Amino acid sequence: MYANEMKFAFMLKFDSMFEFSAPAYDDRQISWLLTAAQNRVFLDKYYTPSNKYQRGFEADEKRRRDLEQLIKQAKWTSPATSVPTDSLTKIAAQPAEGHPNGVFFSLPEKFLYAIEETAKLTKDAVQTREIPVKPVTHDQYIANINNPFKKPYANLVWRMDYSRETQATGDIDNGGTDYSRKRTELIAPDGYDITEYRIRYLQMPPDIVVDEYAPENQIHCILDETLHESIVDEAVKMAKASVKPNEYQIADKEKVDSDD
Repeated sequence: MYANEMKFAFMLKFDSMFEFSAPAYDDRQISWLLTAAQNRVFLDKYYTPSNKYQRGFEADEKRRRDLEQLIKQAKWTSPATSVPTDSLTKIAAQPAEGHPNGVFFSLPEKFLYAIEETAKLTKDAVQTREIPVKPVTHDQYIANINNPFKKPYANLVWRMDYSRETQATGDIDNGGTDYSRKRTELIAPDGYDITEYRIRYLQMPPDIVVDEYAPENQIHCILDETLHESIVDEAVKMAKASVKPNEYQIADKEKVDSDD
């Protein structure tokens, strides 16, 4: 469905619940409701504990297809040949607080969750094959960095999360640059340099924008078409919650007990 079609479906369903005397919502409010509903549906598909049967987004063909439009890939290679705005880039001025053998990268602008990571290393001008990058916690780093059987080696690189350089409110979709991109730190084995980093990731779903007066300003939902009806239904439930919160809580509990 186009964004304006999702608005029509929302209004039809919401109005029918109140015998066509429902509270009025404008385009901006409906855009917000559809976007918030989209994020809920997305997280339910991605995050295993959020659904009854504990299925992650790659558990079956349907879930993979539901979110395939959000799967993106980025790669950094040394020496970098170009630096697109929305890319995976090595930070020029490396933070002084990094770990030994740590290298910081700026992740793509719309990066949300990593689903596959690999790297290549170089030692004495010889490059390794593509090897896995393993995410580790700070506790795991402390516990294993001196363990020769678990620390990074020629066939393993660690990855640790790190904060953005700046964080502030703002609407980056409308051209703002209020906050910087997410960052991550790769930990290479002793004596090796990281010469390539490839990451496949899920991007944040773009906001849905409805606009009946200027249809060219619409921003459509990019999730699979089979999810659009679920998004509209979730938006209707959220709108109903503001008017009849008790009924919403009962319906939400019933969904948890019956749906996956």
